[in-house]
Amino acid sequence: MLLKTKQVSDELGVNPTTVQRWVKYFELSCEKNEKGHFLFTNDTLEELKSIKNDLRKGYSMEKIKGGTNEKSSPIKVISQESFEQRLDRFTVRLEQLERQLEEKANEVITVQVLQHRSELDELVKKVTSLEEKLVELEDHTSIQEAVGQSSGKVKRPWIMSLFSF
Repeated sequence: MLLKTKQVSDELGVNPTTVQRWVKYFELSCEKNEKGHFLFTNDTLEELKSIKNDLRKGYSMEKIKGGTNEKSSPIKVISQESFEQRLDRFTVRLEQLERQLEEKANEVITVQVLQHRSELDELVKKVTSLEEKLVELEDHTSIQEAVGQSSGKVKRPWIMSLFSF
């Protein structure tokens, strides 16, 4: 029984152009009708199902075409000694990276502390300057009060003197 591309695509659950692309890429043997459309046998349909399954498993089309999928390639087994050596190298590298990360974090913290320290120093200078100006103003005010009391005059603010006419 020969199936048309649309029937095969419905059976596989893929687009008809996908079926045509697979036939060309995997060089599957298919008959063609007088209009040049593919006609599929049950064997070809089974091959396409297998291709779809392999693609679903994550194999690339190149690997499927080359026949290097999981079914045909042997599982690579490494010895326990080799595994332990690789694990030791990995552990050493991980420890190096942790040390580097800690050093970098310490450098960043040091820079931030120094910046904060310089900002605090500037604030202390400003506060000290304000305190000095405040003391000067208090001294100046106390001197004026003393001068005003000794002359017996009550010193009015200048704005009040404008309205006293």
